[in-house]
Amino acid sequence: MSRPFFNWTAKFISRESPVSLRTSHWNSGCIEDRIPPNLDETKRLPHPDRDRPLDEVIEDFGRRLRPSGPDGEIDEWSIYDESFRRLVAWAEESGRFYEGLQALKEGGREHDLTFDSANASWLKFTKPSQAGYVVSFEFGSPSLEPGLPHEYLQRLHLQNEIFRDQITFVGIGGLRTQSTIITRQADVPGDPADESEIIEMMTAELGFSSLPAHLSVGYKDSLAFVRDDLAVFDLRPANVVRTPSGLIIPIDCIPVRLDDIARSVLTNS
Repeated sequence: MSRPFFNWTAKFISRESPVSLRTSHWNSGCIEDRIPPNLDETKRLPHPDRDRPLDEVIEDFGRRLRPSGPDGEIDEWSIYDESFRRLVAWAEESGRFYEGLQALKEGGREHDLTFDSANASWLKFTKPSQAGYVVSFEFGSPSLEPGLPHEYLQRLHLQNEIFRDQITFVGIGGLRTQSTIITRQADVPGDPADESEIIEMMTAELGFSSLPAHLSVGYKDSLAFVRDDLAVFDLRPANVVRTPSGLIIPIDCIPVRLDDIARSVLTNS
């Protein structure tokens, strides 16, 4: 589906975008002073027992987006607003709307964070009324564009598949008109991996091939890889951890299931 406004803005989200002030995805600065006291109590955090697998959520929420679903078809020009409205309604009906729950730490361009020390995990909150980024090939080369909620959940599920991660769906937080998607990811202690370690992990261990720099998106140090009908973008030291035992573990990336157009772009560019 065409997205006239966001496709235009996506051209300016490139490798030349300003680098985040944070040097690590997890080690970000605290902004608790900006959050009302009644919203920042960690005792209010949802328990992991209530989390849902991403594949179940994708299927369940996806029914609300189908033309044959209970809400009918979504007009192309209101797809973002209506997708978030339906997301909040679905979350409330399924008992997964945590109204007022906000992150405690400022993150990067896509997420803010709260560390759940009792469960050794991080709650990742998308920016209000946003659903991260996806990779578009509409302009003849990879570019980032704002994702829809369902696309964002599919992206995380694909990350689970490729890297055997265990990201789960927590619920929807924030306000009704400025909602955030909350997921849970295990804490991975360690240091940022370097570029050579990321390349070794992706190519030698997982069978991907490196894409040239002009086909990468994200930050200046972001790397991209392709394997069959899969591509992984925005792998960079800040998004990949080297554990004390030497394991190289991605904690954030933008994976894509490639269609024919995307494969053609990566092959012929």
